[in-house]
Amino acid sequence: MAQRRDNEIELWSQLSVLVAEVGNTLDRKLTRQAGVGLTEFLALNALSQGDPSGMRMQQLAEALGLNQSSVSRLVGRLQELDLAERGASETDRRGVLARITDEGRKVAQEASKLFSDEMGVALHQAGMDGRTAAVVARLRYSPEKRGAAAAD
Repeated sequence: MAQRRDNEIELWSQLSVLVAEVGNTLDRKLTRQAGVGLTEFLALNALSQGDPSGMRMQQLAEALGLNQSSVSRLVGRLQELDLAERGASETDRRGVLARITDEGRKVAQEASKLFSDEMGVALHQAGMDGRTAAVVARLRYSPEKRGAAAAD
């Protein structure tokens, strides 16, 4: 039992390092090449995938794993860049919606390819890093993926 708990703690530690390292790498690359950071890209991606009439701030907060206050500031930054806008909900005038603009959709599409390419590179590098290799291997070779590969 103690060994399993130690393994789970080690796995959590590796996962934390992986998320931090890959997140920082993606943030730098997206900022430099697409003009938006990782959080902004993820928000634009969520908005582009959501209802065209907009997404409630609470829904966006849940989709991004952020609190409502952080999302409000995030949408404000996106507004300043003309990538998103706020509007009142047509069904509930008290509700505030965030909507992606045409420019935001364009940026999201361009950044999406960069994100995918860089994510692959970052995971490859993390797979060779002793601090994160075990968790990357578990992510790549999960039982679900082995089952899907066997079905192909």
